[in-house]
Order: sequence, then structure tokens, then C-alpha cells
Amino acid sequence: MSLEPNDRNHWIEEIAFLEARLNGSQGDIDKEDRAACEEALEAAKVNLAACR
Repeated sequence: MSLEPNDRNHWIEEIAFLEARLNGSQGDIDKEDRAACEEALEAAKVNLAACR
């Protein structure tokens, strides 16, 4: 995995998007989408930690 600053910025943006999606600021979210977003958020946090 590359540890370039752009990778870190990507994961920060991805986390912000997923958190906004989960808190409903981007519209309604169904149960399946919520579960997928929660999994993706956890993965994004792991990937961000790997960039530090």
C-alpha cells in the first residue's frame, strides 16, 4: 500500500462522506445501505490509520 499524502486525503474525504451518509445529511438511508456504509467506514478508518 502506498503511503502518499494523497492517499491520506482520500481516506479523510471518504470517512467524511460515509459519516454524512450515516447521519442522514445526504437523504434517507435504508437498512442494507446503512450496514454497507458502516462496514465501509470501518475499512476507511483502518486504511487511514495505515497512512499515518
